[in-house]
Amino acid sequence: MYYYTLYDNKLTQDNPDDCMAKSVNSVVKTEEDLFKSLTAPGSILKDVEVKAVKSEIWKTIISFLEEGYGYRDENISIRLDISGKFEDKDDRFDPDRHKVNISIVPGKSLKKACKEIKPQFVKATSVKPEIESVYDWISDTSDDVLSPGGTLEISGEDLKIYTQPTGQGVFFINKSNGQETLAAMPRMNEPKMLSLRVPELVAGTYRIEIRNSARNAKKLRVGTTPTEFTVK
Repeated sequence: MYYYTLYDNKLTQDNPDDCMAKSVNSVVKTEEDLFKSLTAPGSILKDVEVKAVKSEIWKTIISFLEEGYGYRDENISIRLDISGKFEDKDDRFDPDRHKVNISIVPGKSLKKACKEIKPQFVKATSVKPEIESVYDWISDTSDDVLSPGGTLEISGEDLKIYTQPTGQGVFFINKSNGQETLAAMPRMNEPKMLSLRVPELVAGTYRIEIRNSARNAKKLRVGTTPTEFTVK
């Protein structure tokens, strides 16, 4: 289900009561969810086969892009363009000044799917932390590796952590035994960004939970990363 809530629209002056919609509590399905769905009981597809085909499809698409081609099917359209300033018509591409960009736009089938979505309204008090990406400075990776003792940047929405009520913070949960490790209070503690030190974690697979409250609220909210992380 696609949920949204409404906030005051501070960008307009003509109507003091108008509002803007904001997506909330969205769940992001992962590659693992995709494979489980495709190989669910009753399916003739096998896990190994599905993973192999998916891998080869994207390897081929990526090879097209590396050769300078775009790509299009009924689901997506991938195009290439160049950003950066060229001094005159004799100037040529310089990777220090120019950049090749990839843009992905929805195809017919995705546009049709958008029309089928029926958004459901929720009150703002139902909003929970939305974790969009997690960047690990030491490994220079996003949504992948955790480096104990290193710096982690979490970006998203409604992330800020307060001291009251108790129980708030960033928790690292070991998938194998459920053990929770609470990180120290973030050095950067903003609604859209948290910067914190990764606790000393044993090797394994983890998920990250942010537990916080709305300002001056008493009830805790929980946001969980859609991906899992590895401590080596």
